[in-house]
Amino acid sequence: MSEHSGDIISAILILIIPVLLTVPLRVLWSWWIGNEPEHLHYKERFTSVIDSGYPIKNFRAELDRTARQYDIDIERQTRIETDMLNPLDMRHFLLVPSLVVWPILSIPAGFVFLPLLPVTRFFEWILIEKRILLLVLKLVKRATGWDVVWMERPGDPSRPPEPVIAAIHRLPITVLLGVFAYLIVSYLSFSFNVIAAITVGVYVILVAAISIIRAATSGSLVFIDARNRKVIPADSFVEQLIGPWVGVGLFFLLSRQIALSSTIRDGTLSDPSFFAITVVLVLYIATLIGISLELSFFRTRGRAVEVAFEEQVEDIMSPDQYSFVRHLGRYQLVDAGINNPES
Repeated sequence: MSEHSGDIISAILILIIPVLLTVPLRVLWSWWIGNEPEHLHYKERFTSVIDSGYPIKNFRAELDRTARQYDIDIERQTRIETDMLNPLDMRHFLLVPSLVVWPILSIPAGFVFLPLLPVTRFFEWILIEKRILLLVLKLVKRATGWDVVWMERPGDPSRPPEPVIAAIHRLPITVLLGVFAYLIVSYLSFSFNVIAAITVGVYVILVAAISIIRAATSGSLVFIDARNRKVIPADSFVEQLIGPWVGVGLFFLLSRQIALSSTIRDGTLSDPSFFAITVVLVLYIATLIGISLELSFFRTRGRAVEVAFEEQVEDIMSPDQYSFVRHLGRYQLVDAGINNPES
């Protein structure tokens, strides 16, 4: 086996370590959410409610009775419901180890986070206050022929979701954009410090813009694709646009970078093992940045951005409001006869 092949194998092993850590983390998460028989029974009942399409608040008294019947306290009940509405997968558990090393990585994460806040505010001004995002929505509607409507999201306003789970659910796109930016910029034949600086600039711009778009579309705005019989929530549409590019791009870029690291760059990054370590560090640093963004933006400005954008859509398009329900095995779009998304 050549030395280069050995370096590639070492790099692959380094990248596999975060994946292996997801196994015990998923077990611990399942225990924290609840995996006892009584918890599983409650999950089945809650699943039947959200699958019906009717508002959860209509069944709140029945759900609470079921929880008491199985001796489930309100904290556990909230965790179960939030996990059902915001499920976590392997991508989320890849990020958890960053919480262990945060004292070490918090300093570089802080240097990236500080310019992120004003840039995010700048994109809020451009996309929301200057109505550029509304213009984009109108162009999407015109190009696709879809209808724009309001549709109440699953959830119960009287029982707020577990904030930790809801925050973790949003993290992967924010974090993977950091790795994506690093893999693209690392193709440049610059020193490590220059590559790091350019990566920070690209990442800050990408995350700031995407955060505003995700906050604005996280409400009840929905596309109706009558031709293909599809109901597409606006936030899911954004995820579908970003996710495949980031996912496939990461796999392609990472595999190519590891295999050709010694031929496409000089210096320390030419070592596949060292490059793999930097990728893991970028993953964890971006996670800390994503958590900070959740605390500083989504919990403070996120709702205001959503409301402002929905008011613009209401003023220009006046979408009808519908409920998507299932009754006796048949799905129906029911016109609620309301033109106010807050109703």
